[in-house]
Amino acid sequence: MSRSRRGVRGKKGAARPEVSKAFWGVESPTDEPVIRVSTDPSATVRSLGPPPLRGHEVAAEYTFRLVYERAAALAATLAAAAQLDGDTTEPT
Repeated sequence: MSRSRRGVRGKKGAARPEVSKAFWGVESPTDEPVIRVSTDPSATVRSLGPPPLRGHEVAAEYTFRLVYERAAALAATLAAAAQLDGDTTEPT
């Protein structure tokens, strides 16, 4: 390999940490946002109107609401396990 090729490779390696830092940014802040649980997790979906299932609109809405509430409950449980729920007490 010629000297000119070796010299180019060495210059790329020196610039790489700066590029990576510019892309990924600096370390994240230590203050993590607090997760808030929605009081009505199905509100956004209900705002779209009834599901297009002729003859089964009521059953579909009921089932969808149960699924959204269960998903919100699981998300709240995961947030509590990760201590992102804002509760400052120690678990017993």
